[in-house]
Amino acid sequence: MAQKQLRHALITRYKKLATDKGIDSNINIHVEQWAADSLIESYTLDTCYELLDYYFRISETPSWKWFVNNADKLYKNLHSKREDDRIRSILKEQAKEWLNK
Repeated sequence: MAQKQLRHALITRYKKLATDKGIDSNINIHVEQWAADSLIESYTLDTCYELLDYYFRISETPSWKWFVNNADKLYKNLHSKREDDRIRSILKEQAKEWLNK
């Protein structure tokens, strides 16, 4: 996919999620394509999609500007949560084994 298409895909995904959540999704595609391009260069399109999905799950009033300015925080939080979930799963299994002995 060409870089221009990737930018528009990310912005379109944001607009769809915002519309689904009942939030105004009116952003200037021509202005915000540069922010989208920067995010894609930093994280890849698939990771940006994951970050958007995560952001819309945890935020009551998500905004494009906040997402663009804080994607690094979302990335860190998402990976910290995944690591925490992985460790908790291991500990849960170990506890089950210990209780069954």
